[in-house]
Amino acid sequence: MRTQSAQGQAEPGYRRMPRTASDARVGAAARCVALAALVTALTASSGARAETPPPTGFSSPGYEVPDLSAWTLRAGELELGPTAVHLGFADVFQVGTRFALNLFGALNADLKWTIHKSDTVAVGVELGVLRFDPSLVGIDEAFSVWAVPISARVSGRPSDDFRVHGRVDFLIARPDSEAPDSVKRIQRYLGPVGRLAVTLGAEWRANDSLALVAELESPLILHRETFRYEGEDAASDFLRATLALQVAYSSLSLRVGGGYGPSWLGESGWFPVFEIALRLY
Repeated sequence: MRTQSAQGQAEPGYRRMPRTASDARVGAAARCVALAALVTALTASSGARAETPPPTGFSSPGYEVPDLSAWTLRAGELELGPTAVHLGFADVFQVGTRFALNLFGALNADLKWTIHKSDTVAVGVELGVLRFDPSLVGIDEAFSVWAVPISARVSGRPSDDFRVHGRVDFLIARPDSEAPDSVKRIQRYLGPVGRLAVTLGAEWRANDSLALVAELESPLILHRETFRYEGEDAASDFLRATLALQVAYSSLSLRVGGGYGPSWLGESGWFPVFEIALRLY
């Protein structure tokens, strides 16, 4: 088909070409690809909404209570509380300090190493060092002492909900004079309850956030008299037992309970158990 221009010359006309079978196949393929992309997007969106949140608390993989057991904090996990800070690395080491004691002239640090661990058993050692010198914080006190607590630990996991713990503690400290009351209280806060002592513990997890923990500590060799209050001369005076609830919710770690025996309060008697910290992982 041709048309006439203003000059009377013929110009080519344009005609729609008929669709071929090849064009139909290309169009169908394009529609199939678009439909598949839409279905994939909708499925991914639905799956993201239905994804189970990561487990927290006791159900979080590798979550243990280090101060009770032979296990350490997980690699990169930081435990920060009002009186202490600890950091886990390599999944078998943990280092920290009870920095609140540093403010009272008791400089301290501790290192823990889980030598062996499996699905059911863990074995570890812990070494600490403490230097008490009240002159460091401006207190005129002649007494000073170096102390080195050493612990051997073993923990068992008979089931997912139950743990048992054992620990043997040895305290190296040779003061030349009678320890002041503040040092005796610090020693009772840090433990152990004797120069050589044994501790047995149990931990039952009721659910992902709540556990019941119990500990019993007994001296095998009593402290030197310089670390004991007058009249405390029997092993039964240093027997210590605690029972508490352990809460693990998100990054919160909380322990609340009570006990009987020597404590930071002084001579043997009833004392509260309260510990709180953030575990950042």
